[in-house]
This record gives sequence, structure tokens and C-alpha cells, in this order.
Amino acid sequence: MHKSISVVIPNYNGANLLRQNLPSVYMALKNASVDFEIIVSDDASVDQSVNFLKRNFEDILVLTSEVNKGFSPTINKGITAAKKDLVLLLNSDVFLLPEYFKSLIKYFDKADTFGVCGRFIGLRDEIIQDAGKYPRLLNSKKLQPYNFYVENPSSWIPTLFVSGGGALVDREKLNLLGGFNEIYAPFYYEDTDLSVRAWEAGWRCYYEHEAVCRHPASTTINKYNKKRKIWITTQRNKLIFHSLHLSNKSKAVWNFRQAITLLVQFFALRWKYHLAFFKYLEKRSEIKLSKQRQLTMCGGNISTFEKVMEKISQEIDKEKIIKL
Repeated sequence: MHKSISVVIPNYNGANLLRQNLPSVYMALKNASVDFEIIVSDDASVDQSVNFLKRNFEDILVLTSEVNKGFSPTINKGITAAKKDLVLLLNSDVFLLPEYFKSLIKYFDKADTFGVCGRFIGLRDEIIQDAGKYPRLLNSKKLQPYNFYVENPSSWIPTLFVSGGGALVDREKLNLLGGFNEIYAPFYYEDTDLSVRAWEAGWRCYYEHEAVCRHPASTTINKYNKKRKIWITTQRNKLIFHSLHLSNKSKAVWNFRQAITLLVQFFALRWKYHLAFFKYLEKRSEIKLSKQRQLTMCGGNISTFEKVMEKISQEIDKEKIIKL
């Protein structure tokens, strides 16, 4: 089936990155021979991003914001404006190789496909930064996935989640899920949550090793945020994710682990984790609303996170995987 593609790029002060990487996006789209549109959703940039786009790319739809809100609200704005069958969720620092789409579009011939993501390698080397995500749940019920790939797969390879920096997803399903959950703003864990919600709704996420893009080490977030803020926000969002998706039985174990961690960190005089935990507690009402929305969207028929993890891992284990 012939598909059309909306490319949605969230941007913050990324004029130089857009200048470097947009030509690769056009080339990959041209090689895929698809009808497409490109949308850049700008998160109140203070550089020349918007002016650069308007001067050099008249065909790009540029959405602007007066207030900096972070990744999920910004990309959701672009998703809402998208009109094509599929949406490529793409970070401004990603360089697509010319054949990126050719091995991805076939996945959407299956009605239950939510999304598919390719291989991320270094900007100037072949080192794999991101690949398939193997679902691993520790005894403490903490999610700790790892990267993997399969050299000669016998079938399409599922992945726990597709990266929000370069994933091709079904627009209709994406909108049914309500896009990215803005509870995670300003950054991190949004793509894990989105894909897990897709799995829980009965859809599937895949990893395609032959679709390749280049990516530097984390660029925008590390550049504009201090390490302390990044660490606290990441820990808060991990807590939010586990609270949203673990079953009650698993959550009892997970809550006990959090209590132990809080005590250990307190007596060690390391209180950053406590700050993250209190910020997580501030989100309790939003967490409850998020759970209700997911149940409503699924009509109450929702797979548990643990069953999703088991299903994915059983399929992956049929292959000879290479762990990264």
C-alpha cells in the first residue's frame, strides 16, 4: 500500500542542526517516492531557527511558540498539524541515510503496526548508539532494557519502544493515544511511555536494522541543561513511568525498593534522589488521569505491562540476538 509521510521535527535553537540535517531528510523522502510534508515545531527558540527556515524552506510548515515547554508539548503541536498517513518523529540532530525509509514502510502493510525505528550510529563512525530494545525487568521491578539487534532475522523483530528521535509511526494510532504524554516534560522517557501504551493497546513496535541514521552524542538537552537538572528530571520520569505501567503486584515490590533507596540515600547525605521523588509525588493527580485516559482509549481492554514484556521477549528469544 502506498503511504504518505509527515515529518515532524521539534526544534529549540537548532538553526545549525537544521542546516546540516534537513537536506538528508529531503533526500531520503525523495528516494522513498512518497507524498510528504515537513513540519518544524519550534519551542521558543532565541537563535535564528525560524528565520532560517522561512528564508530557505518555504515548503516547511513552521509552528512557533512564545514559551519554552520541552519536548512532548512541542512535538505534539506538530503531530496535531500532521496530515499524512505516517509520521516520522525526528530530532533536529539526526541525519538520515538516503535509503532510510525504504525498509520501513513495508511494516505498515500490517494493520496492527504502531511504529518502527531504525539503527542509530555515530555521526562520524559506525558505532551503534541505538538499536532494538530488549525488555528486561529486574527483580526490583525496575525496567532496564538493553540494545540488541539480529543479523539474519527470520521474521520482523519487535522492540519494547521506538525512539522519539527517529521513529516512523501510524498517525491515526498516534492520535488515538493522544501523542506523547506531556507529564514527562521537559524531556526523557516520553518515547518509552508512548510505545508501551501502544503495546498495551494491542499494537506492535518493530526494529529494522537496515534503516540507518547518524546521530551525535546527546546534543540539545546536554547543551541547554545542567547535569543536576538532567539527572533529577530523568529520575523523576523513571518513577512516573513505573507508577503508570507496573501492575499492582509488581508495584508493591517496586515501592519497597523505593523506600530502601530513599533511606540509603538519606543516610549517605545524597538528597538528589529525594528531590526527584518529591517531584514525582507532585505528579500523582496527573498520573491518575493518564491511567484513566489509557483505559478509556482501550475500552478497558488493556494488556498489562508485564504481559507485554513477556510477549516481546518470547518473540525476540526465538532469534539469535546480538546484545550491545
